[in-house]
Amino acid sequence: MSENRENKDKGLDQSGQGAQGKAIQGVIFDCDGVLIDSRQANIRFYNLILQELGMPGMDPEDEEYVHSQTVTESIRRIVPQSELERAFQAAKRISYSTVLPWITPQAGLIQGLERLCARGVPCAINTNRTNTMGLILDMFGLHSYFEQVVTAATVRHPKPHPESIYWILAEWGLSPENVVFIGDTEVDRRTAAAAGVAFWAFRNESLNARRHIRDHRQVGEAVEVSYCK
Repeated sequence: MSENRENKDKGLDQSGQGAQGKAIQGVIFDCDGVLIDSRQANIRFYNLILQELGMPGMDPEDEEYVHSQTVTESIRRIVPQSELERAFQAAKRISYSTVLPWITPQAGLIQGLERLCARGVPCAINTNRTNTMGLILDMFGLHSYFEQVVTAATVRHPKPHPESIYWILAEWGLSPENVVFIGDTEVDRRTAAAAGVAFWAFRNESLNARRHIRDHRQVGEAVEVSYCK
């Protein structure tokens, strides 16, 4: 196997370098689809809202949409204008904890985060979740790994607007070229591009990305490689 092919299989680009060829000093993670597998939980949650309204469940296109959007935009997508008020009230009544059993951590998550922490690389979360993020952090014991957690409620303009990444960069005092954003959707890719940070795609080969990552253990490896070049 060639060295270039081996690097590709490991989720590394051919240069072996980090964002813009610089040492990676900070890593930003999307939540759903990256830190956790929550697709089935999200589908169940929104279908419970529709069920309360006497409406059928979502179609595949809507299921894909709610995976990456805010709860407000998701409800506006799946519910007619005339039913929006009822839908938002239903969302408040339904506890997200009822769908938590359908959420699982992604492979190698803790090992990858431990490796980054050991090197002293700060980590942050940038998600379009709102008040459910705390439940996720509690459930999987993730609080200690993330210095910043930015949700759709933290900023005026959630993803794909770059405000969330700008906020994290300011907190860290880092430049865009020293930070990467790891996501799994086109919304994430657009967010990274708008903020000027390198984008690494997690388990989504269809996305245009500087690197493609399949397992969180590869993240720590890629960061360490960036310091050696």
